[in-house]
Amino acid sequence: MNFNTAQKEAINSIHGNYAVIATAGSGKTTVLTKRIENLVKKHSISPINILAITFSKKAKESIQDKLNKLGISNVNVETFHSLALKIIIQKYGSDKYKVWTAQWEKEKIIQDTCVNMRLCSKDKVPYNEIVRFIANQKVNMISDVNNLVYGADEPFDKTKMKEIYSQFEEYRKARSYIEFDDFLNMANDILDNNESLKSQFQKKYKFILSDEFQDISMSQSLLLKKLNFTNTMIVGDPLQAIYSFRGGDSKYILNFDENYAESKIINLNTNYRCSKDIVTTANALARDIPDSKHKYYVESIASNDSYKVPEYRNFPNEYAEAKWIAEKIKEMSSDYKYHDFAVLARTNAQLTKVQSILHDNSIPFTVVDGKVFTDLPEIKLLLSYLKLSVNKDDNEAFSYVYNKPNRWLDKKFFEEVEQMALDKGMPYYDAMFIIARRNWKFKNGINEIQSVVEHIKKIKSIVEKIKYIRKSLNVDMFVSKGKAADDGSSTEQIENMNAFENIAEKFDSLERFIFYLSNLNNTNKNNSKNKVNLTTIHRAKGLEYPVVFIIGCNEGLLPHAKNDSINDEKRLFYVAITRAEKELYISSTNSYNSKDNIPSKFIDVIKPTICVVKKSEYISEDADKE
Repeated sequence: MNFNTAQKEAINSIHGNYAVIATAGSGKTTVLTKRIENLVKKHSISPINILAITFSKKAKESIQDKLNKLGISNVNVETFHSLALKIIIQKYGSDKYKVWTAQWEKEKIIQDTCVNMRLCSKDKVPYNEIVRFIANQKVNMISDVNNLVYGADEPFDKTKMKEIYSQFEEYRKARSYIEFDDFLNMANDILDNNESLKSQFQKKYKFILSDEFQDISMSQSLLLKKLNFTNTMIVGDPLQAIYSFRGGDSKYILNFDENYAESKIINLNTNYRCSKDIVTTANALARDIPDSKHKYYVESIASNDSYKVPEYRNFPNEYAEAKWIAEKIKEMSSDYKYHDFAVLARTNAQLTKVQSILHDNSIPFTVVDGKVFTDLPEIKLLLSYLKLSVNKDDNEAFSYVYNKPNRWLDKKFFEEVEQMALDKGMPYYDAMFIIARRNWKFKNGINEIQSVVEHIKKIKSIVEKIKYIRKSLNVDMFVSKGKAADDGSSTEQIENMNAFENIAEKFDSLERFIFYLSNLNNTNKNNSKNKVNLTTIHRAKGLEYPVVFIIGCNEGLLPHAKNDSINDEKRLFYVAITRAEKELYISSTNSYNSKDNIPSKFIDVIKPTICVVKKSEYISEDADKE
């Protein structure tokens, strides 16, 4: 591989502190791993004295894989949290603390605290909001309960939130539990108060290289500097800083020279991924992001020639949008393979209609780092209740829902039901009515299952059946507890269920609806790698595709209504645009989930660099009336 002057400078820089500000498609991870190769093979630096650190397991594996291909082994490749845990274990051993993973236990202590404080009933506890509040204190390294940080929309007043936090932390500490969010703060505290141990790690990590530095948080920044402040190279792109919800802040990469003595800035601003047309569009958006005004920002230049100007279309609704994408993929399939295409969305819920339409058009697809729509836990839950109402012999459906939401039907209950069904040759649903403890311990749970299933049968509309399940069992709260989406929000499960209802509107027969969804699931479980890629923008980071469709570029979606930071959303859009190598298609809709919508304000920013296609060229009059 031929490297440019800036890349060579980064690879060949040995001693000192360096901030490599690298644009999308500039080969930054390759440069990082080649520098490690240079340190080891040309400068005889022992691999065990090198620390390569990043954020996710996936990024860690990518670095490790690149090093393996270069014939380099024994380099310390870590995520920030895995490194922090090693520091904790080095100090306290592996038995002093237990990593707290039991979600039910966290839920119970928060629920009990709220009920005991008479703040709400146990079924109204704002669990996600409280968990987010607790995590926010740890991300901001708050150790004194008198200095807690409060958002504008906390579920209770400051005094009550402080008490909830205090009781949660007292419970955790009394049992020697540590959460994921505790790792970095504890590691920082250990190094601050143990010079001997800090010196031990400093002697070990003589060279540090950190990838994706634009997303670093305060605790991560402090930890890194304590380990090595003389030979650190950080790599990142401030325009791709998309994790502020977990404490990430691009100021740490842009102001690197203020924190590290005698540091040097190296700009990798040549984009080798995207065509010149796409780089032009990305630059137009970049100029509207404050980070581009920083003294160390240098605008991207394209290595590739022009290929095709990015196109923008506005559709009547998300179905028309998805149908056009399916037709376009078919039209282009002679020039590209299916795996060359990617459909990017702000949320997983937006991808459900695309999955449905691609399936209808016999186009294979895969959900990148995710699940097919029907395999999502919240959809599987609703679908299983619907299946039981049609066919009580469906043992798989019964097995999934018998204790969802929690009705205290434990493993013993299921074992009794399973054995009775085997002995009598009957379905699980019927067997639960004749097990030994049906009239006492398990009575209420059995009655609730029966009541729900029988009531579903009486409702004619499929959408109304789904609404009944969600409301009667408080499914929305159950499925979203403690489950954050790619962007840190806890509403994605609810959006997915809303999309499920929207798809159900197209069917007048529950049996046909169930058959359709089962077929959608089964046809996409083959092992072929030649499939269209569907992914959220967050999960697409670091990936690239010849042809990219960015859907749902609407106000409320991109930018998302739940994100107060418009610049975070601009950076997300920038990430999406720069995934495309050759062709880029951007679209919006006039309605989404049957609600009126308007195009994203971001479209106006890039409009001078894109082709706005006339509606008459891609929408028929009939389609416009759908």
